Amino acid sequence: MSDKQSDGHGNLTYYIIGAIVAAIGAGFFIPEIAVKFKVGGEVFLSLLMMMVVPLVISSVMSGILGLGDVRKLGKPGGVAVGYYMCTTVLAVTVGLIAVNILKPGVNKELAAAKEKWEDATGDEKVKAEEELNALKASIQKNLDDSASSNEEAAHAVEAENKRKDAAKNEEAAQERKQEAQAALVKAKEALAKDPEKESLQQQVIEAEANKDSADKAYAKAVAQRNAAGEEKTIWDILENILLMLVTDNLFKSAAEMSLLPLIVFSIIFAAMLTTMGDKVFAITRMINQANAALMSFVMLLMNIAPIGIFCLVASKFGEANLEGKLAEMAGQQGFYIITILVGLGFHMFVTLFFAYWFFTRKNPITFFKNMSQAVLTAFSTASSSATLPVTMECAVDKAGISEKSTKFVLPLGATINMDGTALYEAAAAIFIAQIYFPITGQDLTMQTQVIIAVTATLAAIGAAGIPEAGLVTMLIVLNAAGLPVEAIGLILMVDWLLDRFRTAVNCFGDSVGAAIVDGYMEDDSVSSENLEPEGAGA
Repeated sequence: MSDKQSDGHGNLTYYIIGAIVAAIGAGFFIPEIAVKFKVGGEVFLSLLMMMVVPLVISSVMSGILGLGDVRKLGKPGGVAVGYYMCTTVLAVTVGLIAVNILKPGVNKELAAAKEKWEDATGDEKVKAEEELNALKASIQKNLDDSASSNEEAAHAVEAENKRKDAAKNEEAAQERKQEAQAALVKAKEALAKDPEKESLQQQVIEAEANKDSADKAYAKAVAQRNAAGEEKTIWDILENILLMLVTDNLFKSAAEMSLLPLIVFSIIFAAMLTTMGDKVFAITRMINQANAALMSFVMLLMNIAPIGIFCLVASKFGEANLEGKLAEMAGQQGFYIITILVGLGFHMFVTLFFAYWFFTRKNPITFFKNMSQAVLTAFSTASSSATLPVTMECAVDKAGISEKSTKFVLPLGATINMDGTALYEAAAAIFIAQIYFPITGQDLTMQTQVIIAVTATLAAIGAAGIPEAGLVTMLIVLNAAGLPVEAIGLILMVDWLLDRFRTAVNCFGDSVGAAIVDGYMEDDSVSSENLEPEGAGA
C-alpha cells in the first residue's frame, strides 16, 4: 500500500482515543442514552467479523505463495510457535508474581483474627476462636451471595453441581448392582447344593429381581451422568488443542469462526500450489488480488472506526452502569482489577517491549504507537479475531512489517497466542485461592500454584474450540486447584471490563511476534507481486 494511503490515517489514532474517552463518559453520565448506541456498535463489529474468514484464508495463502519455496516456512514457523509458547509462559509467571505480591484476595481482618487466635491462651483462645469462626461464616455468606448474584456464574455452578451429583449417583448405583450380582451368585450356589429346597428357590427369584432392579437403576444413573456431561480436565484441553487443528467441514468452521482448521487448510493448499507451477497461475493470481482487495476494504472500514468504537464502548459501559456493575468495582474486586491491570501492563510494556527491542533492535515505543489503532480497536471489540483486519493493516502500513510475516503470523497468533488470557486465568485462580483457603483451612502451596500455572497456560491455548470458552476453561483451572466452582461468580462480575484489556495485550503480543518473525524471513523469497503478470497489480 502506498505511503499516501497510509498517511491518510495519520489522525485516526487520536480520533479513536477521543471516541473511547467520550464513550466512557457517556456510559457514566448518560447511561440511558449510551445503551441506545448498541445497534451501531453491533453493526461495526459485524462488519469487522464479516471480513475475518475471507481475509484469513486469502492472507495466509498469499503469504505462503509469496515464500515461493515452502521449505522456507520451517524456520519462521518454528520461531513463531516458540515465541507464542515463551511469551505465554512469561505472561503466566508475571500474573502469578503480581497476585502473590499485591495479594488482592487476602482479607486483612480475617488474617488478624487468625493471628489473635493463634497467640491467645485459655478462655481468650476460646473467645478468639468463636470470633474467627463467626468472621469466616460471614465472609462465606458474602462469597455465596456474590457468586449466586451473577446469572452466568449461577448457571455454570448449577451445571457443575448436577454433574457431580450424577457422578455420585452412578457410583452408588454401580455398588448396588455389584452387591445384587454377588447376592444372586451366592443364592444360586446355595440352590445348587440343595435344588429341592423351596426357600432357596425363592431366594434366587428374589435375588434375580433385585439384580434386574439394580441394573435398571444403574442404566438410569449412567444416562443421567451422560446428560450432565463429563468433568472437564487438563486432558480435555490437550484433546481439544489437537481437534482444533482439523475439521470435517470447512464451511461449518467458517460459519462458527473456528479459524485454526481454516489456517491449516490454507497453509497446506497454498504449499501444494507452489509445487504446481504455471498450471495454477490463474488461481495464485486470484488469491493475491482477493487479498489486496480485502485489505483495501479494511482501510475503507477504518474511516468509520471512531464512530463504531464509540457505539461499542458507550453501550457496554452504559449497560454496566445501569446494572450496577460499575458500583460493584470497589473493595476487594477493585484491588483485584488493579492487580490484573498491573500484571497486564507489565507484560505489555516491559516483557513485550523488551522482546521487541532484543530481537529487532528497534524502538518499541515507536512500534507501539504504530500499532495503537489495532490495540485500541482490540480494547473496544474485546475480540482478537474481530480486530485481526485492523491489526494486519497497521502491521504492514504503519509498522513496516513485511506482508509475508504479517499474513502468516497474525492469523495464527489471533487463534492460539493468548498472553493476556493466560495471565488473567492464572491470577484469577490465585485470587480466589487467597479468599477461600483461609476459610477452608487449606494452604496455598507452591505445588498448587504450579498446577494453576500449567492449567492456565494450556487453557489459554485450547480455549477457542470449547463452547463458552471463558467459563469452561476457568472451571477447569478451579477444579485442578481444588477450588469451589461457585467462586467463579466473584470474577465474572468484572470480567467484561478486564476482557477488553487482556484482548488488547493479546493483540499487541501478536504484532510483536510478527515483527520478530519478520527478521527470520529470507530476503530472496518470491514476492506475491512476482506471481502476477506485468501490469496486473492490485
